[in-house]
Amino acid sequence: MTPNHFFFISLSIAAVSISAGGHLWGGLVLLVVLLVRTARLGNRVTLVVALVSLLIFSGHLWGSNQRLNRRQLPLLAPAQTTELAVRVQPDAIVIRGALYNVVATKVSNGERVLLRGRLTSGEQLHQLQRVHHAEIWQITGQQQRLLPATNFNQFDSAAYWRHRQVVTEIKVTSLARRTPAVSHWWQWFNDWWHARRSRLIRYCEELPGALKVYALGLLPGAKAAESMAELQGMQRLGLLHLFAISGLHVALLLTAAEWLLVHLRLQREHWEWLLLLSLPGYWILAGGSSGVLRACLMRGLQLAGKRCAFHLSTLDTWAVALVVGLWLNPGLLFELGGQLSYGLSLALILLRTETWWWRQAGLTLLGLPSLLTGVFQWHSLTLLANWVVVPLFPVAILPVTLLGTISNAWFPKISRGCAQVLSGVDSGLQWIAQLPGNVLFGRPLWWVAWLWVGGTWWLFSRPARARHHWLQLLAVSYVVMFGVIHYPLTGEVAYFDVGQGDSILIREPFNRHISLIDTGGRLTLPQPRWAVTPPVTYNAERTSINYLKSRGIDHVDDLYLTHHDADHIGDLPAFLKNMRVKRLLVPTGMAEEPGWTQLLANSATPVQVQPIQVGSLVGLRVLHPFEMKPADNAGSLALQGTFGHLNFTFMGDLDRAGEQKILMASPQLRTDVLKLGHHGSKTATAPAFISQLQPRLAIISAGRQNRYGHPNPETLAILQQAAVPTVSTQTSGMIRYVYTSGRPGIWQTKLISKGHTRDN
Repeated sequence: MTPNHFFFISLSIAAVSISAGGHLWGGLVLLVVLLVRTARLGNRVTLVVALVSLLIFSGHLWGSNQRLNRRQLPLLAPAQTTELAVRVQPDAIVIRGALYNVVATKVSNGERVLLRGRLTSGEQLHQLQRVHHAEIWQITGQQQRLLPATNFNQFDSAAYWRHRQVVTEIKVTSLARRTPAVSHWWQWFNDWWHARRSRLIRYCEELPGALKVYALGLLPGAKAAESMAELQGMQRLGLLHLFAISGLHVALLLTAAEWLLVHLRLQREHWEWLLLLSLPGYWILAGGSSGVLRACLMRGLQLAGKRCAFHLSTLDTWAVALVVGLWLNPGLLFELGGQLSYGLSLALILLRTETWWWRQAGLTLLGLPSLLTGVFQWHSLTLLANWVVVPLFPVAILPVTLLGTISNAWFPKISRGCAQVLSGVDSGLQWIAQLPGNVLFGRPLWWVAWLWVGGTWWLFSRPARARHHWLQLLAVSYVVMFGVIHYPLTGEVAYFDVGQGDSILIREPFNRHISLIDTGGRLTLPQPRWAVTPPVTYNAERTSINYLKSRGIDHVDDLYLTHHDADHIGDLPAFLKNMRVKRLLVPTGMAEEPGWTQLLANSATPVQVQPIQVGSLVGLRVLHPFEMKPADNAGSLALQGTFGHLNFTFMGDLDRAGEQKILMASPQLRTDVLKLGHHGSKTATAPAFISQLQPRLAIISAGRQNRYGHPNPETLAILQQAAVPTVSTQTSGMIRYVYTSGRPGIWQTKLISKGHTRDN
């Protein structure tokens, strides 16, 4: 691998972006190393260009952050009512059931905002579906700041949108008027391509079965609602980079276009200019993802080099594409798509002289840190799946997708046949993914992931005969990190932010025992008859289950369900599908209720259901109920346990009458940490209960701006009068107490809250 000047300059700019994006010291260390390496090239011009480029890029980052900070509302500030005009592109409208969201631009100042709204009629649905050109919308809504991730290791959608210059969300309450947007000459090109993409999306949405998912992902770069179900095999085997993530399909489509233009006997000069000028439009048409941008830029630079008589190597084009990508999206390297697209394409360039085996090993090892950091797991058959599927992609999957898409308008039988072929492909991948070999690794420390990437490049800088020793050391480092994640010295009691609901994790040191109290959930409102019912999704998959997987946990030993309300047990099917649940513990009355048992239908393995009440010998002390009764709020479980030198009490939704029964049965009862009953409602947390338990801290789990008004001011006044401090998931996000055996622990909250720390 020979030194390349553009290459080192682009990596230096990437280091600045990493420093500004959150990894300050890691980025600075990388920047110093790269500048020293650039200086050692012995080319003064290169060093000067590098320093000037860094100054320009740093100024761009600073100016962009300043603009976004001025626009950004204070964190957790009340929503503000606003009336404004926004410019909407037709392909930006995403409809899921009766809900829609749109990334629009304020007419007044050009600021990009995220609109969310609810459709009120079938006519309104049809109107939005028929939008094919840019429009101006006059809207009224509640404007607020996009909320960052509120649980540890949760996907941060606010950071994702900030990278795209969006920091404000508007919940639309009224869409007063829609008028066609006037396109000025500098907007016409952009609007024209967005209109074409909108029509392509609408066309692909009418395709049958799996063909719809593949066509949307590969042609306009859109995501079908059914993609999670249709692409499970690809997801588990780590093959989603074949879609817009890697931009592989872009290179194949451009190659096919070149072949067609050549066989149409057009002069090379003409068709190369045609391709070059159409690439910006194709970038819009294909969805504008990082992978598409990289592929278009690299091909465009190669074509421009031919036409304008300058030569750039493949590595040079990659470096320029990286700089442009970072200019447009400074958070590019913090996103899984950007890491895989740029990382794997760089690996293909630098490993092109390696043998087939070493090249496949290099691609796997270079992609593995990103996959483990992003999705926390890896399938040992991924290498085999890549070996089988990647060659099939250009000769089968993409051609079948194109054939089925084109033929649907005239020959629907061919289209349906293509859909069956693609469905068969994913069924085969799902079968492979079900074979033994899936490793839930957990999320490695970020600096360890960096060392793995650096260590892999160091490995391939050695002669092939000397690599086995370094490969063994790299393997040992993975094993050590696996052990650190799966057998941690610390335990924790964690209150997930699940909105209006409850879900609490109790994890002992070394993961000896994993307990969960409730799963969270939400009431599922029936969809109007005119709306297409979206696939069922569970919030737990993005919050609590995601966190458990990030800690390398694939099972729950004891899952306590306090009572039958949906906000406490609604996400149970997600746990039964994604985790091994060894035992369900429910109030004695709940075991006899048939209504909730339908939630057990998704369980992959039989689950033991154990009714419990006061006196039951289980992991936690049961304080309530005392007898069999309906599992409503009055029959809710109340539990207690001691962890890290603190006594914790968990009240479920138990009311004041239940609290009084506990006081009568246990007049000496005390606690250190009290999870308030019924989300801080005035129906719970009686003054006498607080007076006897004498908690040192009260935890409230409630949704932001919930319709019930939780926590109730009366409850807060009772706690204030008793001098009991409170921490709420509403303002602090996820709350956790982390401890080691035999020693007191520390409190951490995901969002910065007065008196508490934030841990990243």
